[in-house]
Amino acid sequence: MSVETTLAPAEAATKQNNAAGTNGKYMAGELNSELGIRNYRSSGVEIFMKRSVFILLLLCLAFFLFACSDVGSSDNSEADDETILDPTDWMAGHEGDADVFASIYPVSQDNPFLIASYEEVVRLFTLGKGIVVFGFPECPRCQNAFPVLEEAFYEMNMDQYEGFSGRILYYDIWTDREENNERYQTLVEYTKDFLLLDDSGAPRIYSPDVFFVNSGTIIGNHLDTVPSVTNPRDPLNAEQVAELLAIYMDLIEQMEDCLC
Repeated sequence: MSVETTLAPAEAATKQNNAAGTNGKYMAGELNSELGIRNYRSSGVEIFMKRSVFILLLLCLAFFLFACSDVGSSDNSEADDETILDPTDWMAGHEGDADVFASIYPVSQDNPFLIASYEEVVRLFTLGKGIVVFGFPECPRCQNAFPVLEEAFYEMNMDQYEGFSGRILYYDIWTDREENNERYQTLVEYTKDFLLLDDSGAPRIYSPDVFFVNSGTIIGNHLDTVPSVTNPRDPLNAEQVAELLAIYMDLIEQMEDCLC
């Protein structure tokens, strides 16, 4: 056997072992490196997941707080609306109106007239139920009409209602009409379908003009007293009072019966 032949198997074995050792080291290093990457990736995923859960919890908490705030705000809004629409609150500040009115017009001390502001009249024309009358102290027809209107009001048991429905809203129209200001124009706009025209052809609020309103809808109105009156400064006789009383009572009945 030659030396070459003898060494061949041994060299081959050595080369194989060396190769195996080198390859084994490489594979181990590669595996360790891969495990390190996997551990790093695993650790990164865990951090990402934890952050995601934390952010999700924050979002849920923010949504919950917003929802509660929205509900509270809605409840407060509803409460405010109820306060605005509460008829008993509408009477605040009008406790002495009956006495003042009785000092101007020939009505009883416990009369149902309420000296209304512009805003209160608009509120009734917008959504309320009740009676609105336009007048002014120097109007002689008002002096004759208002005692009869008071009688009709009590005859029809209108005082059973709370708030403005249980009162007659009186608005002094004189200044607004003379100035032809924005308030007057707005009141004309609400009532124009029931108004007479002045000499220029424009709708005008004369006095006394009584409007009967249900749910913000004008059911009807009555201007002046009765046609048989020739001198507005003269007191009404019994027949004229009865005629005017019947007119007012009929309009109140129509207002009550209206399904508005």
